[in-house]
Amino acid sequence: MHIILLTSSSTKSGGSRQALYLAEGLAERGHHVTFFTPAGATLRNLAPGVLWADLPERAARWGSALADAFPANGPCVVQAFHNKAVKRLAWLGLKWRLSGRKAVCVGYRGVVFRPGNPLPYWSPGIDAFVANSQACADVLRGVGVGAGRVEVIRNGIPAARMECRTAPDQLRAALHLPACDADTGCSTGPVIGTVAGDKDVKGVGPLLRAFAAARASGDAALARATLVVVGVSPERWAAHCAELGITDHVRLVPPTPLVADHLRLMDLFVLPSLSESMPNTLLEAICAGLPVVASNVGGVPELLRGNGLLVPGGDVDALATALREAMTKPEQRATWAAASRTMAPEFSASARVDRFEALYRRLLRKRGLAHA
Repeated sequence: MHIILLTSSSTKSGGSRQALYLAEGLAERGHHVTFFTPAGATLRNLAPGVLWADLPERAARWGSALADAFPANGPCVVQAFHNKAVKRLAWLGLKWRLSGRKAVCVGYRGVVFRPGNPLPYWSPGIDAFVANSQACADVLRGVGVGAGRVEVIRNGIPAARMECRTAPDQLRAALHLPACDADTGCSTGPVIGTVAGDKDVKGVGPLLRAFAAARASGDAALARATLVVVGVSPERWAAHCAELGITDHVRLVPPTPLVADHLRLMDLFVLPSLSESMPNTLLEAICAGLPVVASNVGGVPELLRGNGLLVPGGDVDALATALREAMTKPEQRATWAAASRTMAPEFSASARVDRFEALYRRLLRKRGLAHA
């Protein structure tokens, strides 16, 4: 197939990474893939081998730039990621259809808030919308997109993303964590962890307060525990930790490519977000086989299937209670971890590419277009 992907985002956000993972997976299977981004997009630094193309600065010129990438003969699939790109594709797709161009157009939606302008989602120029969670799909249905035009394809994690590069003992020493016992391989100090960010919506503040409250319960397991928060600015949260009296029991780790290495040290993963659709960080924790405590927001409940506990987003008391329950029941954590390992293959990048390939082929057949 000849496939054109475009994103209006210039960042390495979770949605941008999922678009990149798709581009790489499709190209590895022999499809011709061109990926349009703004010229300065930092996403390109992650995969210089991808066939990148520049979106013109003026959106009015996107149509001609994309059309120049169409195959000389035969059809193509054009998929847009992020709001501005989806809006533009809604009208370009209609123009191409009316002019007889052989292009199947697919929009992508990865957030659970209601779109401010539903008109692009009603456009017949887009053949289908992909939502990354059922919660997101329900929002699209709520603004009038027919069920037959909405496909749920959840995010996927590439195997390379889960490869560890640092020996556990080396990373433990760097983080000043208790070393593992040479005979049992177990640490005397359990690690509660998260991969988050500085934005309030990621819930780091409530997590710190919940951890402090859980420690105050006096439970021995929590007294020995360390909270490792990956992906944040230490200077943003250090004073808050000091106010809560937990500085010595919290490790604040700046953004790092070594996410898998940190996940390997964790005994429990926490997702404290106040809003999510299909969080990559939670999927990575599941792929790492971790037990989970997570906020009951967006598409997160779709990922909790006997592998952990759900708590109301932003509810510090409920989160503290869940932390105490999880850390005082190691047998239960082991059961949850086994459930995560069972689920993990469902969220591989390869399985996600399978679903996109099937969708593209189905849409091409529906339009009577033979795929290349």
